[in-house]
Amino acid sequence: MARSTPVERFAAKTTPGPVPTGPNTPNTPCLLWPEGSLDRDGYGRFWVEGRVVPAHRWSYEQKRGPIPAGLELDHMCSVRRCVADGHLDPVDHRTNVLRSTGPSAVNARRTKCKAGHDLTDPANVRVSHPPSHPNGMRKCRACARDRARRARGSQLAPVATLPIRTTPERTAA
Repeated sequence: MARSTPVERFAAKTTPGPVPTGPNTPNTPCLLWPEGSLDRDGYGRFWVEGRVVPAHRWSYEQKRGPIPAGLELDHMCSVRRCVADGHLDPVDHRTNVLRSTGPSAVNARRTKCKAGHDLTDPANVRVSHPPSHPNGMRKCRACARDRARRARGSQLAPVATLPIRTTPERTAA
């Protein structure tokens, strides 16, 4: 009995899924990997040539060739278990993160801070570059000024209240 090829095994594992909705999403149905063969992050895993490989990467490489160096695949449909090669776009890591729905991407798309100040005005935004945020983290200057004022106000020494001196009433003698 002949053993099935990786292409046949791959095709047997996939099932058609929904057509993604939203801006910049493909208008073709997802091709879903079975839930029992997902890694802890929700991406499909496929056993081929004696090793386990990410199913979406294998699918892309079979149809379009190698993924360019320094790039990773972005699921334009936002479905991690999708292995449809037409739903995968090779992009740099920053683009992949910013296209997502994670906290960094949501924060990068914000146009107002929590207090309602404009984050699109460069005069109101300070970009910090500590080692933990090499690409910068936006901070609202107006909110920073408010925090500094409150901090300075709480650091003032309390003023002691003096007793009120009352003068005794003079009585007519």
